[in-house]
Amino acid sequence: MATFSAAAQHVKEHLEQCLPCQCIVDTCRDIGYRWRKRVLDPAAVVQLFLLQLLAQVALRGLRRVAQIDVSAQALCAARMRLPLKLFRELVARSVPDGPCSSGLFKGFKTYLADGLSFNTPDTPELARKYGKPSNQRGTTKGYPAPKLLTLMEAGAGFINRAIILPWSRHEFTCLSRLFKAIGANSLLMGDRGLTSFVHMAMLLKQGIQGCFRLPKGQVVFGRGKASRRLKKRQGKQDLLVTWNPTQRPKWMSKKRWAQFDPQPLTLRQIAFRVRRKGYRTHWAWIITTLLDPEKYPAQELIELYSQRWQVEVYFRDLKRTLGMNQISARTVAGAQKEVLAFVLLYNLIRRVMQTAAAKQQVDPERISFVDAMLWLLYSAPGTEIPDLVENPRRTRNAPPRRLKNARHRFPQLNQPRSELSKPPCEAML
Repeated sequence: MATFSAAAQHVKEHLEQCLPCQCIVDTCRDIGYRWRKRVLDPAAVVQLFLLQLLAQVALRGLRRVAQIDVSAQALCAARMRLPLKLFRELVARSVPDGPCSSGLFKGFKTYLADGLSFNTPDTPELARKYGKPSNQRGTTKGYPAPKLLTLMEAGAGFINRAIILPWSRHEFTCLSRLFKAIGANSLLMGDRGLTSFVHMAMLLKQGIQGCFRLPKGQVVFGRGKASRRLKKRQGKQDLLVTWNPTQRPKWMSKKRWAQFDPQPLTLRQIAFRVRRKGYRTHWAWIITTLLDPEKYPAQELIELYSQRWQVEVYFRDLKRTLGMNQISARTVAGAQKEVLAFVLLYNLIRRVMQTAAAKQQVDPERISFVDAMLWLLYSAPGTEIPDLVENPRRTRNAPPRRLKNARHRFPQLNQPRSELSKPPCEAML
């Protein structure tokens, strides 16, 4: 194998703990990939790929960072030889076994489902594959902006599954593809854009519980109407409702709908108020399959769903800290591999955070993602993980969606951000 520099050697050592070279080789054999014995074997290419994303350098600069005597063209060719299935398998194997203690709710392992978008170079191939948003400005009509539908573990923040979608395709239509990566006795949380009768029925059929934000158009008021009716009142703003099957959704085939055999569902609808000092109080609703009000109190479910906002912090670490908001690959295959390599690196840093959290006896969410990334990149080989920076517990304010350097993506920030930020809000029955 090629000789690595100190930074590359350190990344390699920790990769050996999470995904050993032998594991990469075994994964290649499991998927049926064959390769010749050479300097840039699959294990070396994957490690160099991670080092490039971690150091945020180009292929030409990677030669100097890793101190390896190969050209940028050879690195690019070696990367394109690797199958996409290899990166998918490595992402799945980078997630540690067993749930995180902070990601459990009443014995259920909690998952988060949500999507994000990122930009790619404006090449004809990527534009045809993923499309461009219609709200981008400029004469060139912006950049292709694929979506990434992710399944994350609550508490630890690991990404178990990632699906790349075109811009015009909604995450709603592919949500069921994530259910295969969720085991029984688990709980899935999602935003109101992912709620439907079919998804709830699929979750219950696989032995998975669900807790989703409910759009106002699907809320049962009074006795209800159409396919959603009131069944029983269990307490303050706590209702049992009946959802009856409707017509086949457009994203589901007729054959799959015929095999689905939908039956009426009994779900639990909870209403709560979102209060913020100086602002008008507004109502919100959640729908869940956890029906017992004594075993699963309504206020605890509201507090559980409020943790779903942590997924935005995970996305910030992936897009801004690691730099996945703008990838550099100019082909469809290269873009897919680069995105999965970002996810693999993200999980590797999360494993460092989990180890540091166990040592410091705090929740993994309290450990600084930036500090873990910097330690992974700049510390000397062979050193143990020190006490990383702990983020204080604080109530998150709502900053304005404005930037000083907006670049036509957001409105211009013309006042101090502290003056425009909204105070923290609280959710209660």
